[in-house]
Amino acid sequence: MTEFIVDTIPYSEARHFIIEHHYSKGCHNGASPCFGLWSMSSILLGVLMFATPCSENVRRSVFGVTRKDAVLELHRLVILDCTPSNTESAFVSCCLRELRKLRKEIQAVVSFADPSAGHRGVIYQACNFWYYGRTSAATFWKDQTGRLRHPRQNGRNVSKEETVRRGWIAERRAGKHRYVFLYDRKAIADCILPITKEYPK
Repeated sequence: MTEFIVDTIPYSEARHFIIEHHYSKGCHNGASPCFGLWSMSSILLGVLMFATPCSENVRRSVFGVTRKDAVLELHRLVILDCTPSNTESAFVSCCLRELRKLRKEIQAVVSFADPSAGHRGVIYQACNFWYYGRTSAATFWKDQTGRLRHPRQNGRNVSKEETVRRGWIAERRAGKHRYVFLYDRKAIADCILPITKEYPK
């Protein structure tokens, strides 16, 4: 990454970039830490957000209930198309290293690749994530701005009545590919997920 600069970025700036460039048009309200990718001329080219997973089941699924706080989610990643082809994987790898410096208690990072958006997790495969299957298909909601809304908002399930009141439209999405990055051998040994390196093609 010698031709780029990677550093933490304020949530507000990261959120603005995500809304403008990510297909979901939105992000977690409390994402932290967030990282930016800049050119040597200080042009912001990409953003990566980490966040606490919305689902308690996801947090518990890696090591169990007692170590759920050791799990974080790679929540959003977007890089402008003007960058070289290997930039995304290099950026993710750099952010994973920087995360461990900032949050030494983190032992695992989960992430999801959405086939409904044409993704299967090639970047995570290149970064040596483990694969552990797909989630079930689920109904998400699209608001008036085109933003895709998770069925859980602010820690609770959104009722159908509430979505009608807000004018959100139901959108059925295929199950996502699930990945986990484990920082060391002990984390791999303690992981209770059915992890594999047999990646989806």
